[in-house]
Amino acid sequence: MWSDEARMLSDEVWQRMPRDIEIDVEENKESAEANIELDDWIAKAVGRGERRPTIRVWRHADVQGLVVSRRDVAGDAGQRAMQVMRDRGWSVFVRPTGGTAVPHGRGVLNLSLLLPRTREKATTDDYYRLLCGSLIAWLSSLGLKAATGEMPGSYCDGNYNVIVDGKKLVGTAQAWRGGLAGTASRHPGYVLAHACVMIDVDLAAALSAINTFYVEVGNPYRVDPATSTTLVERLRAHGIAEAFTAEQAQRSLADFLHRYYESLGITVHRQSHPELTARDGEPDRQE
Repeated sequence: MWSDEARMLSDEVWQRMPRDIEIDVEENKESAEANIELDDWIAKAVGRGERRPTIRVWRHADVQGLVVSRRDVAGDAGQRAMQVMRDRGWSVFVRPTGGTAVPHGRGVLNLSLLLPRTREKATTDDYYRLLCGSLIAWLSSLGLKAATGEMPGSYCDGNYNVIVDGKKLVGTAQAWRGGLAGTASRHPGYVLAHACVMIDVDLAAALSAINTFYVEVGNPYRVDPATSTTLVERLRAHGIAEAFTAEQAQRSLADFLHRYYESLGITVHRQSHPELTARDGEPDRQE
């Protein structure tokens, strides 16, 4: 039913996924900062045991910009670069995970695994595999073959890019916070594993803005627009769909993950969202 690569995750890796989860499409359309910070807020509640481990499927606020790590904007040069970019029409937002800059906008879909830290030995690779495995399976259901790997020259490059047709479609990042979850610690811990999927974005403009930002920071890091792609481009290239909005992708991924996790014996709870109940406009699934 799902792609071979997603099914090849070891039992040890699957044990990192809690047996009772919530799929959440909550998002803040008014404040880009609050929307990004919502991951951290939910994850802290997960760590304290106040809510179920959460899979959040969300879109950015409708603001053109870049999302960067705290390290990117540290110091006077980073603060000046943020102002220069704002003056040029590109707001800069700071995320809790590491890595380099990624595009921000309504055409970007995000997948966040917000899971409690547990006593079992685990690695960042385990959580990246859980994150990417589900996305590879989703893309397979849409008719696209994907894999993970490095993509030198791409934005926020790493070992766990999701690549389709030799181009980067998804960037990933991860952060671990606090101690063990559910303890008496003031900071019970959580794992935030995050993926950023380019659905329908002007990548040429966005990646040019990333390069401009790093020029202003004084960092030699640069990206090559030829290394990356969007979901709309890949679907069109394979004759699957001419148009696929980020809202349709959000609905499609949330529905898919519900079926995917239930097929693995995981109990799934869904937060209702009246704007995401219709199924019109989705590409035909190929499960």
